[in-house]
Amino acid sequence: MNKELSKLKLFSYSLFAIPLAILGLPLYIYLPTFYAKDVGIDMALVGATLLIARVIDVFTDPIIGRLSDKYFKRYVFIIIGSIIVLFSFYFLTHPLSNANAFYLFIFSVLIYTGWSLLTIPYFSLSAEISFNKNHNNLLASSREFFTIIAVVLALFLPYYYNISKDEQKSLLLMWELVLYLLPILLSFLVFGTKNTQKIDADITIKESFVFLKENSFKFRKLFFAFFINNIANAIPATLFILFVTYVINEKDSIGVLLLVYFLSGVLALPFWYYISKRFGKKNSWIYSIILASLVFLYVPFLSEGDFVPFLIVCIISGFSLGADMFLPSSIQADIAQEFTKQNSQFTGVLFSFWAMLTKLALASAVGITFIILGVFGFDSNPQSSTSQLLLSSLYGFFPIALKLLAVVFILKSKHLKY
Repeated sequence: MNKELSKLKLFSYSLFAIPLAILGLPLYIYLPTFYAKDVGIDMALVGATLLIARVIDVFTDPIIGRLSDKYFKRYVFIIIGSIIVLFSFYFLTHPLSNANAFYLFIFSVLIYTGWSLLTIPYFSLSAEISFNKNHNNLLASSREFFTIIAVVLALFLPYYYNISKDEQKSLLLMWELVLYLLPILLSFLVFGTKNTQKIDADITIKESFVFLKENSFKFRKLFFAFFINNIANAIPATLFILFVTYVINEKDSIGVLLLVYFLSGVLALPFWYYISKRFGKKNSWIYSIILASLVFLYVPFLSEGDFVPFLIVCIISGFSLGADMFLPSSIQADIAQEFTKQNSQFTGVLFSFWAMLTKLALASAVGITFIILGVFGFDSNPQSSTSQLLLSSLYGFFPIALKLLAVVFILKSKHLKY
């Protein structure tokens, strides 16, 4: 099937990653800090609220994944999800004057649900557009290329308009970008991949999960690796603004540092794509994790004025980002195809399961770090020696330990042959 991957399908699929990336950036980087610093909600309460919202959202993912396999076209779910996302993102970026933790909770649950309706079918398409593993790699790397390009754009524009130091104005700009780009690129996605065919799904949700349970033993350790590595990636993303502001004391350079980080990821994508074809996806992923871990060893020893050393950290860790973004999703597409039985469809269930792992990881990162910082009084005295040590340790050492644990699980995944 699909011996040739047309450029139309490749680009119409990949370009839709742009509004998703622009949306994802504020959700994971700006929003928690904005509600803690500008809206005025206690830091620990923000962490707990987002954690609970994520945990609730996790339970909807398998249902959405199975429904997207069994009913309607993938596009129906993507369109519904887009509407919910735009609605809830508006209220998150335009909080009412009396917005509190309950307000944050309600619209967080809504946007996470809309995100699931949108992204699970979208990622599932990558395993249906082509059944060629090299094409899976190309689709994933192309999608992540445009993801990083979009992130770079989203970071550059606030810097260009001189609002990068203002989380609220940056969020409002992200809202406007998503509002215009999402409908346009959604139309392009539907048109460009309209001939993609799903395998008829004639099994129940219960049967699909029984099948998943009976056959997941081959990749169980890999699932743990996905989860742990996602936590390790989410912690620095969550704490980035706080670390640059209070440890490096270079708040004015936040936009530049983020730009350098993601731009390094863009430039590294062709390199990691070549390495993955030469040495395999599994080994290449391990190489990128080790590279990121080595450079993060220096982070806890940085202090005020260490802009250049931290810039180097951003460049090297950003270089590993390229592999860390597209290789796991490419491996997931390969696994999804192995799980697909004749006349049955499990793609949406599998991608919903991975979405669950990603969301739990992001929730754990925000919840654990913000709760710990709040308990130790970081928001009331961020410049104290205790706060500085705690923030540096959470930002640097904790992700390294998690990444090394992820490598152990990857190495133990004997069935992973990609």
